[in-house]
Amino acid sequence: MDRKRKTIIFLIVTLVITVIGVVMIENINSTYNKQITHDINNKAKENLAALRFELESNLVNDIYLTSTLADIATIDFENRNEVLNKISEAVILKSGHLTSVGFAKNDIIDFVYPFKKNSKAIGLVYKNNPEQWKDINKARMTKQILISGPISLIQGGKALIVRVPVFYDYPNNNQYWGVISGVINYDKLFETLTSMKNFEKYDLSIINESDSQQKNFIYGQPKAIDNYLFYEEVKLPFGQWGIYLSHSKHSVDYFDDNVRIIAYPLLFCFIVLFLSIALLYITNEHRAYHDALTKIPNRRYLIKRLAKLFKQAKLGSIDGTFIIVNIDIDKFKHINDSYGHAAGDKVLMVLSKRIKNNLRQNDVVARIGGDEFLLLINFKNDSVNIKDRVDDIVNNVTQEAILFDGMKIPISITSGYVVYDESIANFWDMLILADKSMYNKKAY
Repeated sequence: MDRKRKTIIFLIVTLVITVIGVVMIENINSTYNKQITHDINNKAKENLAALRFELESNLVNDIYLTSTLADIATIDFENRNEVLNKISEAVILKSGHLTSVGFAKNDIIDFVYPFKKNSKAIGLVYKNNPEQWKDINKARMTKQILISGPISLIQGGKALIVRVPVFYDYPNNNQYWGVISGVINYDKLFETLTSMKNFEKYDLSIINESDSQQKNFIYGQPKAIDNYLFYEEVKLPFGQWGIYLSHSKHSVDYFDDNVRIIAYPLLFCFIVLFLSIALLYITNEHRAYHDALTKIPNRRYLIKRLAKLFKQAKLGSIDGTFIIVNIDIDKFKHINDSYGHAAGDKVLMVLSKRIKNNLRQNDVVARIGGDEFLLLINFKNDSVNIKDRVDDIVNNVTQEAILFDGMKIPISITSGYVVYDESIANFWDMLILADKSMYNKKAY
């Protein structure tokens, strides 16, 4: 196999290795990223459950604290405002998010705590405030504690409101007294939820789903309810909220290139190493089997090729026969002495090229040392006369002088050949016979 074919084969092997390597890396990378996605999604589900629990706990606590005020709302006692101030203060202190409370007998606010910050609310008639009246009336009619909001307060700010309907005849709840409102600081509630920090790369939406006919947006990005990943239900004493979680536009996926970053440089290094070894192998093998000056095969290559052909001939697996031609340049020492060794080298290179051009692709010319060449020529049964073929080669390579440094160097060669015969024991004998045939004609 010549150098070119081996190079092509190694390039094809390199391409196959590269394709296989890329496929393996991409498969591993895909598996790795699927695992990352699975782990991150599981973590997101855990964090969402933690957020649901934390939010639920905070809201239930604020609802419970506000509802405790209902026990004293209907009682008429001296120093009512003073007592309500102390109790309201205690309730707010126990809550992390309640900022004020208001009592509204007959749905008209007549007490607020703290008064200074909320004095503008005194005298507010809820029936005249459609934004708040809807939920207050609903709490009255359903006799249930509701959470309204977020709403804009008269005294300023944004809040969630715990609406506690109060009745004179608890637990029958037929005689309506009014409503107690606990104001939950909207911003503070969500800022203090420690679990909220786990969702910076997500879109999150909290929806009040207590009313099946109308869902009110509470917090987050409304678009999160579209194609959401995960959902958690916040269960309240009277109603429920839904938490929806979806990907943020800034984090469409969790794709990680760590496998590629590591694997592709390794694959590149492996390919470079493989090609380097292949190139060294091809180069060294070429040098081992080719003459350094003429670049044609050397004695070692010809012996290897001849041994294989001789074995095939003995087995009867070749079509026709083959010959070994021994060629020696006449008076080559005179050429070196007269024109210089550079001229001698030029003669060897030109002559080897001429011989090669007069052979077929499957034939071989090899320089076996000094000015001596061996030719391995195949002949089919219907081929031309062997002697005529050898004579043609000799004539074609010697009919023109070789030009060197403006001088013409005439060339003559002596050749001898031997034809394969079954009686010949081994290929070494063929070499000896070809050598004798040439030396019998040699003219020094």
